[in-house]
Amino acid sequence: MPGTAPVSTSATDLLEAEVRENCAALRARMAARKLTRHYDKALRPAGLKITQFTLLIAVAEGKVKSLTALADLLALERSSLVRNVKLLEDEGLIESAPSGEGRSLGLRLTKAGRRKLTQALPLWREAQGGVEAALGASWPGVKKSLHQLIAKV
Repeated sequence: MPGTAPVSTSATDLLEAEVRENCAALRARMAARKLTRHYDKALRPAGLKITQFTLLIAVAEGKVKSLTALADLLALERSSLVRNVKLLEDEGLIESAPSGEGRSLGLRLTKAGRRKLTQALPLWREAQGGVEAALGASWPGVKKSLHQLIAKV
């Protein structure tokens, strides 16, 4: 790259090792993939993935008045949210509903969605218990750190 000083091999090796050891994004993504597999396996008997489950939870709360607000709440790209919403609508678990905010549409659970969520909640609880047990006494600190990352980064 023009204007960039060459990095010695030993310096490059050190930087690569630093990334492997300390990169928050790398560690968070690795943890997220492992957690996703853990929760997906637990929720399989209900026919849900963790992404669908968390979307059902957010919709059930009923506070989000638009898809954009829901995407922001869940830290999802709007296009990813729209794909997931479409899947849940096609399964009859959620439906569009007037949001009360101009022409924005919100979402609400259908009766089938409520039943599916009720079926999935104990499965989630078991998976959550496994995560908390694996982390032991460090879980409260981990949870606090995750909240800080979400709020500040």
